[in-house]
Amino acid sequence: MGGIIVGIILILIGISALTGIPFFGFLFAIVLIAIGVRMIARRSVHSGWRWDDYDHDHDHNHTHKTASGERSIDEVAIFSPLNKSYTAEHFKGGKIVMVFSGGEVNLTQIKTDETEIDLEISSIFSGIEIVVPRDWKVVSTANVFLGNVDTSAAQAGDGNITLIIHGEAVFGEIEVRK
Repeated sequence: MGGIIVGIILILIGISALTGIPFFGFLFAIVLIAIGVRMIARRSVHSGWRWDDYDHDHDHNHTHKTASGERSIDEVAIFSPLNKSYTAEHFKGGKIVMVFSGGEVNLTQIKTDETEIDLEISSIFSGIEIVVPRDWKVVSTANVFLGNVDTSAAQAGDGNITLIIHGEAVFGEIEVRK
């Protein structure tokens, strides 16, 4: 987590130098925007998001509990980690939005009847690893702005299931591996 924060600060210093906006003014604006996004996201997902969905340890690290039987992914993580494993029988795909976050989504226990699975990922100042079964093929159509989408470790597969990654990586990283 410390590396992510240092990286974000370095990116902000670089943007500040390029735009001529003083660093602390730029940092203050980013913090206000992030707080506003968090407030909006909390309000919009509040009805389906419960504090009980989280494991709490004494170091105040929060990790999302393992999901079981969910047919699709619908996750929003803002300023918090997302670590989740799926064990669905009829998986359909889904959507992940991450802002100033990091984590791993494990799909190795997924079973599906689909030949193509669409997964939309928005990684904004975040990093996410998607772990897929060895026989899946992976294709990415995600847009990148000062970020990275790496599917090289998971492109080839012997099976007939193809995971298609849509979305964007804005100052973020999406890595798919087996």
